[in-house]
Amino acid sequence: MTQKDKTKEEFIEEIKLLQKRIAEFEKTDTERKEANEELNASEERYRGLFISSHDAAMTLEPPDWKFTAANPATLEMFKAKNEKEFLSYEPWGLSPKLQPDGRDSIEKAKEMIETTMREGSHFFYWVHKRMNGEEFFADVLLSRVEYGGKVLVHAVVRDITERKEIENGLEKAREELAATKISEDAAREYAESIINTVREPLIVLDQDLRVVSVSRSFYEFFKVKPEETMGQLIYDLGNKQWDIPKLRELLETILPQKATFNNYEVEHDFATIGRRIMLLNARQIKRVLGKERIILLAIEDITERKEIENGLEKARKELAVARDRAEAADRTKSAFLATMSHELRTPLNSIIGFTGLLLQGLAGPLNAEQTKQLRMVKDSGQHLLALINDVLDISKIEAGELEITNAPFDLPESIRKVVQAVTPMTKKKQLSLIAQTAPDVNRITSDCWRVEQILLNLLSNAIKFTEQGEVTLTAEIVPDTRHVPHSALRISVADTGLGIKREDLDKLFQPFRQLETGLTRQHEGTGLGLAICKRLVERLGGTITVESEWGKGSTFRFTLPIHPERKS
Repeated sequence: MTQKDKTKEEFIEEIKLLQKRIAEFEKTDTERKEANEELNASEERYRGLFISSHDAAMTLEPPDWKFTAANPATLEMFKAKNEKEFLSYEPWGLSPKLQPDGRDSIEKAKEMIETTMREGSHFFYWVHKRMNGEEFFADVLLSRVEYGGKVLVHAVVRDITERKEIENGLEKAREELAATKISEDAAREYAESIINTVREPLIVLDQDLRVVSVSRSFYEFFKVKPEETMGQLIYDLGNKQWDIPKLRELLETILPQKATFNNYEVEHDFATIGRRIMLLNARQIKRVLGKERIILLAIEDITERKEIENGLEKARKELAVARDRAEAADRTKSAFLATMSHELRTPLNSIIGFTGLLLQGLAGPLNAEQTKQLRMVKDSGQHLLALINDVLDISKIEAGELEITNAPFDLPESIRKVVQAVTPMTKKKQLSLIAQTAPDVNRITSDCWRVEQILLNLLSNAIKFTEQGEVTLTAEIVPDTRHVPHSALRISVADTGLGIKREDLDKLFQPFRQLETGLTRQHEGTGLGLAICKRLVERLGGTITVESEWGKGSTFRFTLPIHPERKS
């Protein structure tokens, strides 16, 4: 073989070797691309699970443990405008200063993260705070994961406020994340671990609606085994228990058009677990490079919540019926009392009138004992008439039959008249009666008779419960906070009497309630005076309040509009 032929043969061998290396390189490149495609698919699948989870999910990175990602459930839970706003907070920045055990939130949160990094996962109870300042109770599951060459902490947060209120501390379930391997399929395994941390049953379907994977909670809740599930058409699961018309509608009609669907309610009677009401959240994900789609289906059992809501609604309706019946009975009672009071007043007025005639001697002279007895009859009759008038007034008010007539009148003159009427009572008990009317108090528009009735009741009540000292009436003009910039009239009646205990203040304005009860009661009355005052003041468009100290006296204040608004 010549030198020339040898060179040619060596060249051909070199070409063949180069072609072989190129083929090997192309095969390696193809395998790398396929691996990258699978990795991207796994990442897309994880992202879909992350986004569609019912629970708030987020990730944190060392060394300062800032948030790096948050799903939509997190933004909704913490009332964040967007992910950027949420990520601007530190983990302990979304908590109150102290936790229920009294520990500082920052110190405790760092301890929880350290425990997670040391042990792999950590489940604990926590109090969070939303962006609007509202605090709420939560279960938190932290898991240490290694992903893409980084060490991360994955957090799953569940708002348990409603559960605590309804179930009163139902025992919290604890779940742990499985550790993931460092490999090309790390993202896929990471996604699988996320599936198993979600408390609601979660199922992954392929484009033919066959089961690709399901969460552990799915097996536990629906009482099925993996061999009865994987690769099966969803409608065939559990001896065709999942062949539900509304589920078919969601998966075959709605989801292909909308790609996502939230809170789709389905009710079904399962052979293994009985009748259940479920909320379905579905998300359709297209895989990379035109590969088949997958469907993520999250299932929330709301059976017990529905039963509670239905029970509450039934109770509300029954309460409304009972309230209507009580109001009807109250109106009937008030109408009856009004009628009876009216019937009683007619003969009683006659008794008082004829007794007066006898005392005047118009029917002949009376001896001293007869005069004494007749005066007792007249006094008792007038006392009984006053009581009947109180019953009639409160009955008319409660029955909605009390008429209010607004007209201008001279308030200082009305005050003078009422003070003059109660002066004999103060002289009898040797009390000082002081009336102070501000210079700018003159004419107001209201019901003159009812205003005088309120003044008479309050003054009489103050005198009755005061054994020594004084009773003071003050009238002044004050700003009307309810109808700015108008002014209002405020009248105060203060005494140095017995006073009222703090625990008895809420009984004052209730009809037929007296703070003194039993056979040892020292003061007479029906307990209607203050109740009538309150209702009359409110009918006149005003308010009434009381301040009192036991053993030192009381002050009643009521405020009326000087010129009330006309009602259309």
